[in-house]
Amino acid sequence: MIGPTRNMDLWKANPRPAAPVFLAMFVLPAVLITLLCAPMISWAKSTQDLIVEQASGQNVALNEQEAAVLRRTLPIIGRRYLRKLDPTPLLKETMQGLKEYDAAVASMENSAKTGKTQGDTAKSENAEKKKKPSEFRRIALALNKGLNVLDAHSAYLDPESYGELKIRISGKFAGLGLEVTMDAGLVKVIAPIDDTPAQRAGMQAGDLISHVDGTPIKGMTLRAAVRRMRGLAGTTIRLTVLRGKAKDPIEVYIVRDIIRVPAVRHRVASDYGYIRISAFSQRTEPGLRKAMEKIDDALGAASLGLVIDLRNNPGGLLRQAIRVSDVFLNEGTIVSVRGRMDEDNAHFRARGGDLAAGKTVVVLVNEGTASAAEIVAGALKENRRAVIVGSRSFGKGSVQTIFSMGEFGALRLTTALYYTPSGRTIQAWGVLPDLLIESDRQEAGRREEELQGALSRGEATPHTVGPSASITGDRCNELLAKAMDDKDLACAVALLRAGGLDRLEHLASSLANDRGTAAHQR
Repeated sequence: MIGPTRNMDLWKANPRPAAPVFLAMFVLPAVLITLLCAPMISWAKSTQDLIVEQASGQNVALNEQEAAVLRRTLPIIGRRYLRKLDPTPLLKETMQGLKEYDAAVASMENSAKTGKTQGDTAKSENAEKKKKPSEFRRIALALNKGLNVLDAHSAYLDPESYGELKIRISGKFAGLGLEVTMDAGLVKVIAPIDDTPAQRAGMQAGDLISHVDGTPIKGMTLRAAVRRMRGLAGTTIRLTVLRGKAKDPIEVYIVRDIIRVPAVRHRVASDYGYIRISAFSQRTEPGLRKAMEKIDDALGAASLGLVIDLRNNPGGLLRQAIRVSDVFLNEGTIVSVRGRMDEDNAHFRARGGDLAAGKTVVVLVNEGTASAAEIVAGALKENRRAVIVGSRSFGKGSVQTIFSMGEFGALRLTTALYYTPSGRTIQAWGVLPDLLIESDRQEAGRREEELQGALSRGEATPHTVGPSASITGDRCNELLAKAMDDKDLACAVALLRAGGLDRLEHLASSLANDRGTAAHQR
């Protein structure tokens, strides 16, 4: 337990870190940086005194490990958070979170004991040992409740979560190559990833995995099941699979291998290339270059241009967003980053070399286009290099930096805001499309300004100029020889084939007038 006798002030005990690498997304770090714990004159009390005061005031007990997590996070927040702040509200919420956790655990234990026989109790104790939660679970839940006082994107990552984050950011891991979810207590295959051990072994979308190496999935969380399926490359795993109408389970043996999750997919149409960027990981810019090379090899001079699909892209690494933007730009500003500290400020310009050779680029966005994806959309729009098509983007204009805390996990902290080439922050405003796709559908999710704890719009000002034009997906399909199910994509293709936004507007207007005249004559 912590007590007032251990007055440790880690601001004075730890060295200054190397320069951080920024993130422009909810979760993805670029490199690990060491703990920053410089003196904070504005905080009169030491870190330990603040913790003890709040814990005593709310009658909360902390073990040494939990106290150590707080002693490491508070100095980082004090020095590096986007704005100067008083740590008291954060600590109060954290202590309240600890009390709520303890109350919930006590309630569950009391409920579990009610009506059980002595034999049942013994079985329950054995089950609880098998399902013992992470030793960081209590402080992780409570501290994240406290961090929500700051904003919607700062978070504490316990060692397990931090490890998974590093796997995601690398874009590769040793496993099977399955996209999965939970369904009625079993692992359901959404789809096998192309050219992976799972696909080669014949796994199919819709398969239900009931056992892993003979161990039942029932009762596991999705995270636990996925962790069990991962392992060393070259080792074999046995999956028990329930498939469709098959009467008996199927035993599938798969040899684990390094899985490289593609952040970029592409396809070649008769007169244009389509590139889907699903996230900004370390593999995004190389994947984009390869896709463009293949499209150019297939179409050559017959290509009208490219459709870059950033819909529902949650973002990722800031550096990758800069490099992706640079692929299409010969010159100009891409993005600038501004925070409290000098090391958080940066200005990024294009280095030159438009791989698309000036051909038309259409970028698809929607309310799920966020952060790093918005950097790309904003840079290409304001440098007049692409036509943005779709709906207003999510509006996440903040940058998170990952601070490693060694054996105690990591802190993802909002340290800066990013600004488009014109100097506008999109925080809670988003990027407006040049061509708005009118739709009656219910938008899939909330935008930044609706999130609990979201940063205010701050210095941002309302958009003074709205979309240049609007159109319906149905009207776009009327302009195509063959209608497309994806109406947003239909508008992008119609724009390419029309030869530009002005020409598309003219064709759509002419079509509407012709139909109006025909109806009047009838």
